[in-house]
Amino acid sequence: MKKWIISGIVTVLIWTGGIASIFFVTDSIPRELRLSSQIVELDSAKAADASGTADVKEVIDDSQKRVFTIELGDGSLGSGFLYNNKGDVITNAHVVADAKEVTVLTPDSREMDGTVIGVNPTRDIALVRVNDLKEDDPLPIERERKAAIGDEVLALGSPLGLQNTVTDGIISGVDREVNIDQTYYKNAYQISAPIAPGNSGGPLVDKKTGKVIGINSAAADMGTIGFSIPIIAVLDEIDTWANEAD
Repeated sequence: MKKWIISGIVTVLIWTGGIASIFFVTDSIPRELRLSSQIVELDSAKAADASGTADVKEVIDDSQKRVFTIELGDGSLGSGFLYNNKGDVITNAHVVADAKEVTVLTPDSREMDGTVIGVNPTRDIALVRVNDLKEDDPLPIERERKAAIGDEVLALGSPLGLQNTVTDGIISGVDREVNIDQTYYKNAYQISAPIAPGNSGGPLVDKKTGKVIGINSAAADMGTIGFSIPIIAVLDEIDTWANEAD
């Protein structure tokens, strides 16, 4: 069995209290583990009980239906989420790499073909069109405001290929600048919600509104430090790709 590997170049971030490695949260794991993990779901009822807010369960259940695993031919994988009713799925550029075609795995284990219709490695965003998802309801997007420190958030995705996984936390920092390989994250959100390899490209959701506020992209090896791209900062480019592909 192959060992788990992190797809990405490790860089070093200097913190006040020490040094931490920052890495992309994509992953490459054995297919047999990915297939067996598709039935592993978070007990969202427990998540809701822990928060003391019944609405959180509804947000989780509604969001999970529109979050997917994106798989490349080499076994690497990440996450993505449905952006519009054209079947367009947002993810990270480092998830799709140089691929033109990808496999999109739904929460109920269906495999669909996806075509990369836009990619910007510098901003680490990509858009994948999945014809089988056309006319499906997308995740709601926060288009009016940026998140603020203290906002409660949910991070959804497929860490280590475990679909339907959700963690919670807060926005613990804003306007962070992070460099990984040739990618420069400007004005990124720092989040306390744990994210792990396989989470890249998954949505960061406002816990109260259920709207997507970010794209989870990188993590530190210190534990509960992750970084997410503000969705409001990249909507113009994503909309351009979606319209040009029609």
